[in-house]
Amino acid sequence: MDEFIGLLAAGLQKGNVLLVIIVLVVLFVLNAHKLYPLFVERKKSRLKSLEAALQSEWVQGAERECLKKQAETEHFHAATGIMLEKAPREALLRTYERSGGRLSFVHLKRAMPFVRYEKGEFEIRLGRFDRWMMWVGIGAGFVLVPVSMAVLVWTFYAWLAWDSESLGSWKVWVFLNLGGWASVLSSRSAYSANRVRREIQRQDREVSPADDATDPPANP
Repeated sequence: MDEFIGLLAAGLQKGNVLLVIIVLVVLFVLNAHKLYPLFVERKKSRLKSLEAALQSEWVQGAERECLKKQAETEHFHAATGIMLEKAPREALLRTYERSGGRLSFVHLKRAMPFVRYEKGEFEIRLGRFDRWMMWVGIGAGFVLVPVSMAVLVWTFYAWLAWDSESLGSWKVWVFLNLGGWASVLSSRSAYSANRVRREIQRQDREVSPADDATDPPANP
């Protein structure tokens, strides 16, 4: 750790932005695993507080029922990472079960920013502009990341062959690489929401013919 701090201090003193960025990214990657137990412990403490309240004899009637629903929601959130009340949660699970394995649960989790549950219906509100921006982000990412790798190869070649940095290649590589990955990652939620939306439409089409077949024939 002292070595990284020394490199960070040296980069700040010399104004080497690239070195500072690399050191910060490496430090984050090396210490990210330490943050996860903190989130897990926080969830456990909330669940323990709810369970302790339910065991109290002073909690009765409507208050107990409210705490039971909250405990169910917290347990579901701890298991899946999705925070939903009972009705939309059951609608979400029905959509997942009826998909027959075509839809991964991770897509349901990522699609939460676009999920709406109104009047007993579970739907995905993803407009044309959102879908257009999704494909733009994915396309930009798939272009910028390979280009950044080509710039990285060229930078190493220039450094080894001529012992020089051509046209600020390191800065160009950082910009293209971070921009490409940022574009892809920012499109994940919309991409998953689009997958869920198409699956819901497919399920609705399957249900509609079945409903028409069960309708009684009209009287002559």
